[in-house]
Amino acid sequence: MNFGSVFIDESMRLRGIQPGNRIAVPAQGFLLVGPHGPILVDAGYRDPSVLGAGGEIGPGQGFEEQLAAHGITPADLTCVIMTHLHRDHAGHLHRVPMTVPVVLNRSELGGACTGIQGRAYAKDDLHHLIDRLYTPGALRFLDLEYGATDEDLWPGITCRLSGGHTPGSIAVVVDTAEGQAYLCGDLFYDAEGALRSQPRDGFVAGVQPTYLVPDDPALSNNFTTSVRQEMAAVKAARRYRFVLPAHDDPGVLEHGRYVGRILGDIIPGQITPTP
Repeated sequence: MNFGSVFIDESMRLRGIQPGNRIAVPAQGFLLVGPHGPILVDAGYRDPSVLGAGGEIGPGQGFEEQLAAHGITPADLTCVIMTHLHRDHAGHLHRVPMTVPVVLNRSELGGACTGIQGRAYAKDDLHHLIDRLYTPGALRFLDLEYGATDEDLWPGITCRLSGGHTPGSIAVVVDTAEGQAYLCGDLFYDAEGALRSQPRDGFVAGVQPTYLVPDDPALSNNFTTSVRQEMAAVKAARRYRFVLPAHDDPGVLEHGRYVGRILGDIIPGQITPTP
């Protein structure tokens, strides 16, 4: 589901890319369709004014419109699962009835409310979540920490700590007919670049990594954890068949290697192989 575009500097996608080129990336959510009813993962942004570099919501990319394209309304959702609470992910939660619970990691909300990342978390989004906190049944916390046990929400849908982007970031693992899909929020901005085509040249001395180890993935340039934690988080993602970042096409892996992407709207779907 595409809730609009976010403008970023291309260097955010991978460490090693020189800054100065402004690009648009999609602000995506994912709709899980199965026996438990429709479940939404991530919810876009309220409007471009909350974004640092701006964005654009095109025709048909409104929150209700994206759900209506699948024949549902916000009230039909079983729940909304948040990978994390940045302003381009938590913006439409106020459009979801309080009778529909929002599921998130407790440490993510705790970190968001400290102001440690400034306006990366939108004030109105956090106010709404506090309202949910004081509304019985409107909020459900996961307590996923490093070394903690994963939590199964339903058969075939598991939440686990991903880390990498923010300390409280989680991923949603979904069983499909062709293997597990890893809905990983902003762990990747460029899955192919991170897992297959790591940048090797043009580094700034003393600042950019040199990727001396060929098997090491490239990392994003938008993170709040340590480099070692992000490296571990990215490597952990390689065990899945599909990786679904919020700002890039779904990637397809075989034995931990990036082999293609899915350009359509359905997972599993037609695979476009890498050259």
